[in-house]
Amino acid sequence: MLVTLAAAAVVALVSRRGRTRAAQAIVERDFPAPPAEAAPRLRQVRTMIVRARFTDLMVPLAVLFAVMAGAGAATTAMALVRPEPGETLERRTHVPAELVMFGIEVGGVAISAAVLALILAGVFAYRSPGFRHHVGVLFDLATFWPRAAHPFAPPCYAERAVPELARRITYLVHSGSGVLLSGYSHGSVLVAATVLQLPAEISARVALLTYSSPLRRLYARLFPAYVGDEMLRGIGGRLGWRWRNLWRDTDALGGWIFSPHRADEPARVSGPEAAVDRRLRDPESLVAPAWDSVPPPIQGHLPSEDDPAYAETVRDLAGRLRATGP
Repeated sequence: MLVTLAAAAVVALVSRRGRTRAAQAIVERDFPAPPAEAAPRLRQVRTMIVRARFTDLMVPLAVLFAVMAGAGAATTAMALVRPEPGETLERRTHVPAELVMFGIEVGGVAISAAVLALILAGVFAYRSPGFRHHVGVLFDLATFWPRAAHPFAPPCYAERAVPELARRITYLVHSGSGVLLSGYSHGSVLVAATVLQLPAEISARVALLTYSSPLRRLYARLFPAYVGDEMLRGIGGRLGWRWRNLWRDTDALGGWIFSPHRADEPARVSGPEAAVDRRLRDPESLVAPAWDSVPPPIQGHLPSEDDPAYAETVRDLAGRLRATGP
């Protein structure tokens, strides 16, 4: 834990200048001539983008933590069955045994602190809705995969939710309706898994709208054997590419699926997947509109249902579904 935290601090400091330059370029293009009174708001937007881009560096830190946890487990096992890990390392690598034993003792303190933190997290989860939301996000991520991946966690909800959703979609299509699936955040992973379970005659009458989706940003990086380009293109192909993904630069969890291009830029991919992603400017404005006293909020990872772009995308996908016929 200590090594990973230290590495995270170093990565945050070293990468901050590059992340700040990228954020500055984004806000300058989104808001080319901001009024003087909007300067504080502009700094808030830039800070949100800088923080959001740190998520892209989390995967190497997760790998580092896994490696260090494995090393910690090995030295703990050696301490239990002998010989002492400090003595062994000192004999083979000339690392002082006292240093190794000090690391083991610090690890014991860190484990105790982690248990205490879990207890405090449980208390705060009951008292703070915001903290409870973050705990719920982690719970969703942990229990989406089959129980074989997390045998000590509660049963996987996806094994029940995906078949039930697939049956509901099949019923609606057989009733003569087209179905527009809308998935927010981790819900986009759930609906993507559902699309993969649908027969071809059913998916031919389905469209997909994802927003604030972690499919590419988190799942494709953490689980590349399951969520990769082939799988994502397979989803689009099953739907006849009736798929739109809305994303924001201020979002720390969700992001683009195939290409991070803007509306006035060419996509970085070719083919039908080039039309999937649509970037939303966040916030819509730096100053308060004439009918309000505060500027529009910075949405970040919040839902997009009240965004005009969301309604426009729904209408577009619904029109494409109607064009496929009954």
